Amino acid sequence: MKKLKEISDFSPCKPVIGDEVLGGYPFKWNITKISTWINEHLSEVELSTVQVNPPSPGADSENLDEEFIPKADLTRPVIIVRMRPEFFRLIDGNHRVAKARRLGVKELPAYYLTELQHRQFFTFKEADRMYVDYWNDKLKMLEKDSRQWGVVGSLRV
Repeated sequence: MKKLKEISDFSPCKPVIGDEVLGGYPFKWNITKISTWINEHLSEVELSTVQVNPPSPGADSENLDEEFIPKADLTRPVIIVRMRPEFFRLIDGNHRVAKARRLGVKELPAYYLTELQHRQFFTFKEADRMYVDYWNDKLKMLEKDSRQWGVVGSLRV
């Protein structure tokens, strides 16, 4: 893993009316723009699977539209980003995960975006600088601790 550098001319991916977004300040992504970008750059995006674990108590019901869960398309890949060197985050597909859990589905298709790919979709100007600091701090901690304490490349949702 390499240290990241700020994008000198970073421009936030501001949402317009109707765009789906996820996250909070400062790491908030424009999911609509990410989905469009993935469709236009399929050869650059890793398509794999993600393992679906049984839910923890209340996990599927928090902040999800219960009426939408049965309509979720399990063939559509969820979107996962490498949030830090040893950690991935699901940023699109919570309804699909909830449906998969309820149906006993053990894995879903998933697009994995690298730390370089997903940053362009942050919606706040300061997000790139803050993300670079966050990433580099986590990388430094990982390098200091030579023990294996994170599994890279495996995500269970």
